[in-house]
Amino acid sequence: MKYDFRILLLLCLLFSSCKKDRIKPTDTQQLTTHTEDDLNHILFLNDTLGFIAGGEKYFSSVLLRTTDGGLSWQPFTFTGDDSKAVYGLATNGRNVYGVGYSGKIYVYNDTSTDWRRIQSPNLEWLQQIVFADADNGFIVSGEGYRAGRLYRMDPAAHLTLIDTFEFQLEDILFANGQTGYTCGYGAVLKTANGGNSWALQDIHGDFFRSIACVGPDQVWVVGYNGTIVHTADGGGHWEKQRNGDNPLLKKYRLRAVCFKDSQTGYAAGDKGLLLKTTDGGKHWSEFERFTENDIKCMALRPDGSLWLAGAGGILFHIKD
Repeated sequence: MKYDFRILLLLCLLFSSCKKDRIKPTDTQQLTTHTEDDLNHILFLNDTLGFIAGGEKYFSSVLLRTTDGGLSWQPFTFTGDDSKAVYGLATNGRNVYGVGYSGKIYVYNDTSTDWRRIQSPNLEWLQQIVFADADNGFIVSGEGYRAGRLYRMDPAAHLTLIDTFEFQLEDILFANGQTGYTCGYGAVLKTANGGNSWALQDIHGDFFRSIACVGPDQVWVVGYNGTIVHTADGGGHWEKQRNGDNPLLKKYRLRAVCFKDSQTGYAAGDKGLLLKTTDGGKHWSEFERFTENDIKCMALRPDGSLWLAGAGGILFHIKD
């Protein structure tokens, strides 16, 4: 009985410490998006102009735009049998590009209020897009944990296949014109030559969903099983800051990560999960839940404020 009592006391202390470690944001503002479709990516070009991509995978495309820093969002929705969800957004400084299901590419120019939709040759799930420079975009694809592809895209949205993989690719990010990272099902890859070739990193054990960089050397990657990996030397060495397979840790489902600087960052995921670190990822604290919906994406506006969006069309502006 004494042994059982000690175990119970230890569990109570652990539960109490976890509750004390919760962060309460000073201000949580929910914004209206005029949609109940999932929102998959947020892109702010400056403190006033921003875009959000989403939709229902097989049936609808949702593209939102704000010109007042996120206070209001104007929807642009493609309709008809050919409408598919949009999953990634990026800019080359001239246009904004979106990519989505069934090989759809979307192009927006501020001289027009409409998006232009382009059908790429392959009817695949285009997961994410990024630009290394104004003339070189990169798109990753994959579905069902396999059949990943990496494309180069020019400003006219013409695609050139760079490589194929046996695993799905989910996210891609460039730290500068030469150094970039991509991740997916059980894999993280790096390029050091502007995307011409990609080297597999010594990281495995999760479905990696999102990447954050502070310069070319400081990189964090989060996985859907709750793993957080980090390198401080551009992939020379990787450490697991959090092991999602550890049964002693609380189960997290992570979908997104972003960092303000080398010390302060956020990770988010299912059922309203939002985490924060102030020591470069060594320790992570939970925010008090302000939604039960899955958080699928987040972004830092240039002024440093945090924006989150996700399932059911939710959108939050967080100050902590």
